[in-house]
Amino acid sequence: MGTVVEFCGLPGAGKSTIAGALVASLRLQGVPTTEVMAPVGPTATRGERFRRKTLVIARGMTSSGGVAIAGNLGLRSRQQAGRDRLARPANLLVVRDAVRRAKDRRGVHVLDQGPVQEWWSAALRADDTRVLRWAATDPAPPADLVVRVDAPLGVLARRLAGRRERQSRLEGVAGVDLEAELARGEWLLDALCDELVHSPGTRRPMLIRVDGYGPGAVDAVGEALRRLG
Repeated sequence: MGTVVEFCGLPGAGKSTIAGALVASLRLQGVPTTEVMAPVGPTATRGERFRRKTLVIARGMTSSGGVAIAGNLGLRSRQQAGRDRLARPANLLVVRDAVRRAKDRRGVHVLDQGPVQEWWSAALRADDTRVLRWAATDPAPPADLVVRVDAPLGVLARRLAGRRERQSRLEGVAGVDLEAELARGEWLLDALCDELVHSPGTRRPMLIRVDGYGPGAVDAVGEALRRLG
């Protein structure tokens, strides 16, 4: 059985940087390690990403809770943007399927953005009460280790404001609006992580928090993996 590590955090906190460093560190130690989302990541062509995502979404629809997610997030979550009625359930189905399949393969499997982050994105500009309730009752198997990457909101605001390319849903927001969005985003992430900690029985993953701008984050994740065995 594999061990699945999922990163979550506010945009700009350093999730992808720390996840990449963890993969490199584990491989240097001889640990079989995969970057789970690489086949649908930026290194793949647009056509390859579309084809692979389409297959995974179709498979995800047949998994436990897949149809409910598509219906709830697509039709009943009150997404503010029309494109999110398709993007939010599609992305969540992809990462849920990735976690489920990774658990059946030997080694450590790393997602720099997994189900927790996708539930967060679904709640950000929608009816968050409904979305958080659906997240709490999602029957999909969770990651074994969830790593929350923290950073001061002021630092994140400056970093996001300085980005030229759009890598997150909060880029393009400025000034007090960005600060308010980050504050709300932090509250949503608190709620999702609290649900992880109090989830029932065998569904409860290990949750740790690391500093996205300080030293020792990769070592902290490595130590958590050793505790998991």
